[in-house]
Amino acid sequence: MALKGNLKDFSTTQLLNLIHLARKTGALSIQVQPGASRLFFKEGKLVHVTTVGRDAHLASVLARAGKLTEEQARVIRTRAENQTEKELGMLLMSAGYITQQEIVAAIRTETLEVVYGLFTWSDGLFHFEPNQLPPDGTISVAVDLENLILEGSRRVKEWEQLQDELPDLNMA
Repeated sequence: MALKGNLKDFSTTQLLNLIHLARKTGALSIQVQPGASRLFFKEGKLVHVTTVGRDAHLASVLARAGKLTEEQARVIRTRAENQTEKELGMLLMSAGYITQQEIVAAIRTETLEVVYGLFTWSDGLFHFEPNQLPPDGTISVAVDLENLILEGSRRVKEWEQLQDELPDLNMA
């Protein structure tokens, strides 16, 4: 049975806790105005994330991590149009552009950045589809949800405290 509902009733923190504790495998889709994200889990660990409006091409992820220049990323995206992430990663490693550890670190950082942003989403629809895995050819990096949830919650509390302490700049 699929889990679905509204973030007003069941927060991102609660969803991730449920998936972690139940060691679920599947895809969690979250839709808010104007965006959407899809998180893939395997046995309670986050393994892949996609989000609308964020270029998830491996070359773009590596450029944001400072491992490729924007020009290198642009050329790679053009030349590797029909290759999977895994194929592209293997080509970049064999050409000496990057190491496996650097690819894993860049994808992990990208994943965490996207998910930390989801903690601020409080109004939107979610839907969990059991047994859905990332597309074939995707590089999966397992992220433990326990630490991710703790850090995401800490960041939200920190942001709320900051908002309470800063004056409202919209007041004239």
